[in-house]
This record gives sequence, C-alpha cells and structure tokens, in this order.
Amino acid sequence: MPVEGLSDGVVRLRLGADSDVARLTAIVQDRDVTRWTTIPAGQTETGTREWLQRGMAGMATGSDLALVITDARSDAPLGTIGLHEINRATERAVAGYVLARESRGKGLGRRALALICAFAFRDLRLARVEVTVEPENIASRATAESVGFREEGLVRSYMRIAGQRRDMVMYGLLPGDLRP
Repeated sequence: MPVEGLSDGVVRLRLGADSDVARLTAIVQDRDVTRWTTIPAGQTETGTREWLQRGMAGMATGSDLALVITDARSDAPLGTIGLHEINRATERAVAGYVLARESRGKGLGRRALALICAFAFRDLRLARVEVTVEPENIASRATAESVGFREEGLVRSYMRIAGQRRDMVMYGLLPGDLRP
C-alpha cells in the first residue's frame, strides 16, 4: 500500500488515524449502516479504534486491508473500505464499503471501490474480488455493478447481521471486468 494512499483526484483511500475515530464512529451510527453491515448498533469510539487496530494487524499478516475513504482535497473522512479475507493461495479477497449518508448517491463509493479493486489486481496480484450484499440493498448492489461486479447467485444464510442469519447476493469481479 503506498504511504500516500490511493487516489483518483476526487477520493483518497488511506490508512486510518486517531483523528478519524470520532467521525468514523458518527458515520457508523447511521441505521442503514447497522442494517446492512456487521457493524454493531451503538458502535463506540473504543470499538472504532479497535477496528482500526484490527485493520493494522490484518495488514501486518496480509489478510486484510482496512482504509478510510476521504475527500481527496480536504482529507475529510467520507467512509471506510477494505479488502478482507485476502487469500494469496486462492488469489481472492472480499471487499466491503460504508459511506456517510451525506456522501451517498454521488459516485464516491463507486470511485473508492474501483480504486481498491484496481490495487487488488495490480499490486496484490489477485485474480478475483468478491462482494456480498443483501438482496434488498439496492444502492450497494448498484455500486458493485457500476464497477463491473457480476451477480453470481444467492447464498442462503450466508452471514449473521444484527443477530440474524441473512441471505446474501454474491458478486464477483475479475480483472477484465473492472470499469475504472
């Protein structure tokens, strides 16, 4: 990961910092975030700080890459994005993303997802990136599809969110599918 992060001039993906904790905690308080993700309702600043630390530990082992999405000019945090379950043997990873409510609907999630997927293919030499999305999460599905992810099917009872097992739509992206 470059020290300066990844940028397309509009958004920048970078490592998290202590100064981001309050803003990131506020972002994940949104009911839509806790509805569609594994982030628990009532996330505290301590929980956010622990998430950042887990991300750093995952980077050290090569299993995860947890980044903050920021405005490229102001460096203000807009959300988070990451590659998880990075597996060099199978050349695959799972992407996940969250945007602040006021940052949604502007193409910023699409830009961030395209940046991290390009990095995954070019620098990590992965052959596949996956995204799993609840069938009803139309906005997240549209974000994945706009980058070139292809719907591959419904995975029943795939993960636990807010205490309930949920079905997820599996999306896959191969290097030739990516729309930068």
